[in-house]
Amino acid sequence: MHFSLNSISRLLACVLSTVTLAACTQHAATTTATPKPVKIEVVGEAGIASRADNFVGTLRARQRTDLGFETSGRLTAISVEVGDRVRAGQVIARLDESPARWRVDKAAADRAAAAASLLERSTQLHQQEMLANDKIISPTALQSARAAHQLARSQLDAADAALASARRDLSLTKITAPFDGEVVGRQAQPHSDVSAGQTILQLQAGSALEVVAMFPDTVASTLAVGDKAQGRSGERTFPLVLEYLSTRSDNGSLVQAIYSVQRTERSSSPGLRSGGMVSVELPQKPAQAATLTLPVTAVMAGTEASQAQVYVIDQENKLELRPIKTAGHLTSHGRVVIDQGLSVGDRVVTAGTAFLNAGQQVVVHVPQTVLKGAKS
Repeated sequence: MHFSLNSISRLLACVLSTVTLAACTQHAATTTATPKPVKIEVVGEAGIASRADNFVGTLRARQRTDLGFETSGRLTAISVEVGDRVRAGQVIARLDESPARWRVDKAAADRAAAAASLLERSTQLHQQEMLANDKIISPTALQSARAAHQLARSQLDAADAALASARRDLSLTKITAPFDGEVVGRQAQPHSDVSAGQTILQLQAGSALEVVAMFPDTVASTLAVGDKAQGRSGERTFPLVLEYLSTRSDNGSLVQAIYSVQRTERSSSPGLRSGGMVSVELPQKPAQAATLTLPVTAVMAGTEASQAQVYVIDQENKLELRPIKTAGHLTSHGRVVIDQGLSVGDRVVTAGTAFLNAGQQVVVHVPQTVLKGAKS
């Protein structure tokens, strides 16, 4: 059999084209089969919901008060210093009482004048009544005398009230201790002008302390009065018991809670002082010990409203689209609580789920850093 040169050339071209096409096809298949790196989280490592959260709280005395004047004036004397012990009823600060005393004197004079006027009107009314009985004056004149007498009585009542008010203002020019205690703050100095309601002294009593803390709504909703916690100040720890939990959210998301510091621990920890900052550590509740959680980025919408889905890596490093059930709320760390569908040890994809498919071959992404030996 004889082949022409042109036939041999065409045959070689076909063979080369076939080899080239096969090589391209094999390269494309190899590229497609390359495992995709994915970020994962092993359920049960970071996925168990922990209530061992720490929050900042402020220590304060259980019995405490800010003391000030109900009226403005010139502060003339403060008879105590920070740290002094005081007795209930003891005078600890004074305003200049001269203006108040002048008002008392004026009110007393006005009251005396009103009393004299009433006495005069009473005498006149008695006379008018006698004349009216003898038909000497008209009923209209008698009615006028009675009206004048009633006006004088009302003026005396007003004068009595003004005198009582002036005397009260005079008594308000001094601050007395409402209970036995210790001065813990002094906010003004003598010979300065102060306004009504301005804090001058701070007083507290007893050794009982409490801690005020603000919790997010998601945390506060899991708390109840009587719950125990642990306070920490430096290396010192002390037990706390929740005594009050507000039913209102401040700033839209924070709830105030007040814990009592246990008396026995207080007596052995004299270093605790009101006004100090402490850490409030909420313990993990037994009912929540096995609660599993995942990052929000790992959870996808399911086929039903009550379900969700996640990608789980199986033994062969292939993706399994697994339906799960969630609790419908987030933890204080913004993680989704898982009710059903996952077990401790499952490897769940936590990022890029929109670009993955069930059955896809993947490889766990291991971040490299300079400390781990990666080249920079």
